[in-house]
Amino acid sequence: MPRGFLWCVYETDDGRLFALRVDADSVSAGDRGWNVAAVETTNPLPRGWLPRIVVGIDANGHIRHTRTGRVDAPLWLGTKTFWELEASDGSIQTVTVIGRRREQLTSTTTT
Repeated sequence: MPRGFLWCVYETDDGRLFALRVDADSVSAGDRGWNVAAVETTNPLPRGWLPRIVVGIDANGHIRHTRTGRVDAPLWLGTKTFWELEASDGSIQTVTVIGRRREQLTSTTTT
């Protein structure tokens, strides 16, 4: 799996596009809906926004989270019920989906 982070396009629930740095492993997985094309034409995700996440549990009982770039991503839709991640010891862990959290705006600013 590739290492590092990539700038990707995050599509909000209402269809707006923003740039967001994403772990390269998540981008290469394909089931999370990340797109690296056209990222240079989008502004960064505004401060105070929390992207949507999928929540899972691994075989050791640890709660894990992964972000999804679009609402039509297989993990977000539920057509895929697990994802894999590389643990700190280099092993591949399977994470079973147990829930989802929609995107949130945590603060607002006035101008």
